[in-house]
Formats: sequence, structure tokens, C-alpha cells
Amino acid sequence: MLSVERVTKRYGTRTVLRSVSLELAAGEYAAIVGESGIGKSTLLNIIAGLEPADEGRVLFDGADITRMDDDARTRLRRDAFGFVFQAFHILPHLTVAQNVGLPLLLRGLAPAAIERRAAELVAAVGLRGREHSMPRELSGGELQRVAIARALAGEPRLVLADEPTGNLDPENARTVLALLRAQVKARGAAGLLVTHSEAAAAGCDRRWRLTAAGLAPF
Repeated sequence: MLSVERVTKRYGTRTVLRSVSLELAAGEYAAIVGESGIGKSTLLNIIAGLEPADEGRVLFDGADITRMDDDARTRLRRDAFGFVFQAFHILPHLTVAQNVGLPLLLRGLAPAAIERRAAELVAAVGLRGREHSMPRELSGGELQRVAIARALAGEPRLVLADEPTGNLDPENARTVLALLRAQVKARGAAGLLVTHSEAAAAGCDRRWRLTAAGLAPF
């Protein structure tokens, strides 16, 4: 499904990513582990088509993301990718259900269909009954559950998670990681987690370590 081929990224004279290659199949849940500042988020942004690579290419279902125009990359992110971030990025003026349903609203789905899908996902992440709660009423762990539900709303084929437990205590982190993995697997998607924590990556099917020298399995 996803193939990253010899991707290199430089900022000025500094090489952040050096000839990075990986493959991810449908149904796989994998992790990239590395120290803060090593380039994990940059790699995720390149995979998502949010940032250009200086060398190499990224293929999704055989299509070269690095050669797509901006409109094509935007459509691909909207239709095929789901994102979970460390900072949650939950909109404070929308309810839980409205946050979860936002990707579907942007696709133009009917309000009744959005409401049904949002309710299903809110329940799936263990927040049944909180559909009409405001973000200020939720804990950090609950907010990240909302973020997971929102990432899955459009039934993405690839879920990209950038340090999704970085703002959570260890107990909530374990719960959220298990939930993310279970939900990605249950929907037949592929998942790619980037994290500085080996403990966070322990439940993944495959793991790579990113260093200044490149990417290697461990």
C-alpha cells in the first residue's frame, strides 16, 4: 500500500533524512522510533504530501505522491488518510460529535449520515453518551480518543499518528495506544505511528529506528 523509496530531506546544509526506505501493507500497524528532532515528523509530513522530499519518492497504491499537484495531494489526504496528532487539534467551539463528523462534513455528506457515523465512532472509542460534550469538559485521554474517532471518520486506508500520547500520562497513553491499534486493525487500514518511546511502539507489528544514519528495523 505504502512505499517510501530512498527519501532524503535537507534544510540548508543539514540533512534531516538520509535515503529512508520502508514499505507498509494493508492491515499492518507499524512504528518509527527516534529521538526528538531526528526527523520523524518530517518523514510523516513527506508521506502525507505536506512537505516535499529533496530526493526519492513516496508511492501510495502505486501512485507517486511526490509527483502529484497540490489539488491531487489534498484529495488524497481527504479521501484516504487519517491523522492523529500529539496536540489533539480538537476544535474548542464544536461538540465531540461535531469534531468527529467534521471530515465527513467537508466531503459533503448529508447531516443525518454524519450524525450516525459520528455516534458510531464516539461509541467505538469508549465515549458513548459524550456526543454533545464540549472539549473543555474532557480529559486529555478523552480528547485523544475524540481525535482517533475523527481520524477514522472517513474510513481512511492509512492512519498516520505523530506522537499521539506525548501529552498523556502513562496509564492514559497505554489505553489510547491500544485503542488506536485496535480501531485501525478492525477497519482493515494500515497504521504508522511515530514516537520517541519504545514502550509506545512495543505493540506494533513492525518497528524501525530512525537515526542520523537512516532508518533500520529493530
